[in-house]
Amino acid sequence: MLRKNIGPVTVMGFARYSAKPDVDPADLIAATRLWQRDFLAHQPGIAMHCFLGNLKGEFADAILATDEASFIAMAQEHPNAPSTRPVMDLLDRDSIRLTKNNLLGGPVPLPVEFSCVEFGTFTPKDLKSFSEEALLDASSNVESAYLANFDEAKSHFVARVDESIYSEIAFVETSGAAREICGGYMDNKDCTPMLEMFDPKSVDLDFWHVLA
Repeated sequence: MLRKNIGPVTVMGFARYSAKPDVDPADLIAATRLWQRDFLAHQPGIAMHCFLGNLKGEFADAILATDEASFIAMAQEHPNAPSTRPVMDLLDRDSIRLTKNNLLGGPVPLPVEFSCVEFGTFTPKDLKSFSEEALLDASSNVESAYLANFDEAKSHFVARVDESIYSEIAFVETSGAAREICGGYMDNKDCTPMLEMFDPKSVDLDFWHVLA
């Protein structure tokens, strides 16, 4: 994992993808660690990178940046980096899905002491009545009334992906704890106001464990 103590962050890029069928995951991990060291570690404003996997055998990158301009500059430079091609050659390029998540509520501290990232996107049930202020209020209530009861819950953010898609992101000590906390979230009255904002058919959620 790459972590630079350069201040709070405002953007998280999340890219998920599959490897080509004949790729050994150990080779992808090694190539990603090289890319992490040789490219990402030297990009201004890039504060954290986690290479992740899920139980379906898929992979993902979570990249946190201090500001949007730094994230965009990194994304533009990425194709030119010598360490990028060895990673890309191992991927099924048609499977790549990328979101840029602008974290709501201002700059936030980097998450610490986690090994799992819960990442989900959703479309508000009613865009006409929806507001980001209401989402932030509901998210704050989830944090204070529910997540605060779990030592394993380390950080929780909500973010804007685009004009109609939002994301919820949690950093948790372990994958098992993340799944248990999420299961309880669905039945907790303090979480209901936030859940009721989501169109349930639009929710795309998974649990990702840190590989590098």
